[in-house]
Amino acid sequence: ICAAYVEVHGEASPLALAWAATFLFFVVEEDLRRRRIPNWLTLPGLAFSILLSVLAAGWVGLVSAMLGAGLAFAIFFPLFLLRCIGAGDAKALMVLGALWGPGALLGGVWWMLLAGGAMGLACLVARGGLRDLLRRWMASLWASLVLRRPTYLPPEPNSPARAGVPFGLAIGLGAVAYWMWGVPWIG
Repeated sequence: ICAAYVEVHGEASPLALAWAATFLFFVVEEDLRRRRIPNWLTLPGLAFSILLSVLAAGWVGLVSAMLGAGLAFAIFFPLFLLRCIGAGDAKALMVLGALWGPGALLGGVWWMLLAGGAMGLACLVARGGLRDLLRRWMASLWASLVLRRPTYLPPEPNSPARAGVPFGLAIGLGAVAYWMWGVPWIG
């Protein structure tokens, strides 16, 4: 899994695989149990991922780790600011970016977003909020066309759409899917 190790040796490092599995286990467990991913997990996790990358490939590993973590920050910090994801989710993705490097991070994120979307839709259906979601999206589309600018109508304060999902689970599921199947756009 350590991108720098894979670049040098052509295969995933057993230590990096064990670290990724352990880290993801705790991410999922904490997010499901407490609905947050704590700093005691993400901050040392980021340092250890960078260290693994440096040990695997020296300067190449450091550059790969920094680019991966930076890319995760660039993608997910704005989503955190928009309240689409939590800060712990963004930091957990920085840990994976440091471990995987930027190329693998993008492939993993595709699966994570797919898993998160499926979980969100399933939760919304289970909570009885699908009709309201479709109504709001159609009204948002209509308002966007009429006003000639993007318009989003948020859910009401008591709407099932406000409940959210534990995205840490989507991160874990997406990581497993990525490492099992890769990405569909790369043969």
